[in-house]
Amino acid sequence: MNKKELQSIFNHQPKHIDAVFVYQNGVPTAYMFAPYIPDNPETFFNYNSKIEKIYGYLKEISTDKLYHYGVSVNNKDIYLFVYKVDEDTYIFVFSDSQDIELGEIVYRQIIKPLKDYLSRS
Repeated sequence: MNKKELQSIFNHQPKHIDAVFVYQNGVPTAYMFAPYIPDNPETFFNYNSKIEKIYGYLKEISTDKLYHYGVSVNNKDIYLFVYKVDEDTYIFVFSDSQDIELGEIVYRQIIKPLKDYLSRS
C-alpha cells in the first residue's frame, strides 16, 4: 500500500482523526494527515516516533482487536489506536483527542475500510 492508495480509500476526511499510518513488514508504507496538519518531514517524524516507541511490543498483541495508547504529540494528549491486521501489517490511527469513545468511530471510519482494502490486494 502507498500514500495515494490510502487516500483513495476515503471519499471524505474521517472525523476526529489527526493521522493514519499503515506499516507493512516493519516500515511505514502509507500515511496521511488531517487537512489542518502540515505534511512535512518534521510532522511525519513527530507522529512516527510515537509508533516506533511501541512497535517492538506489538508482536504480542492479538489480530483483529483494537488497542489504544495515550500519547502526546506537539503538547497535545491524544490516543494512538493500533490494529494488527496480520503478522506483518498494522494500522495506526492518531485521534484528535483523548476520548476513548472514539475507538468505535476509528474502527468504523478507518480500520474496517482499510482492512477490507488490504484483504483484496
